[in-house]
Amino acid sequence: MTTEKIDNVMLTKMILLCFDLSTDGGVPAEFRPDFLALGKRLRGTLVNLLSAQFDNNAPAFVEAKDKLKAVNKALKETADKLKKFADTVEQVGKLIGVLDDLLKIAVSFV
Repeated sequence: MTTEKIDNVMLTKMILLCFDLSTDGGVPAEFRPDFLALGKRLRGTLVNLLSAQFDNNAPAFVEAKDKLKAVNKALKETADKLKKFADTVEQVGKLIGVLDDLLKIAVSFV
């Protein structure tokens, strides 16, 4: 039997991302407490997993490992989408400034 640990580095990054999302103004306010609670729950689980070793062929371990990868990917994609959303909002704000400046030099209005 070969033993293996769960990917604690990936799990740690997910925890940090949950905490980041819990304070990110781009995340709707009603979801921020959820990300905080999830980050805390994952952190508690991580503490227990740090020293645990598992049979790497055990179905439960394989399932947990696959699920960890899938959820990590989804969490990163969500964070990327939120960043793109925030960037888009910023770009629209800049465009408004440019258009306001353009209005200052208008020759006439019809």
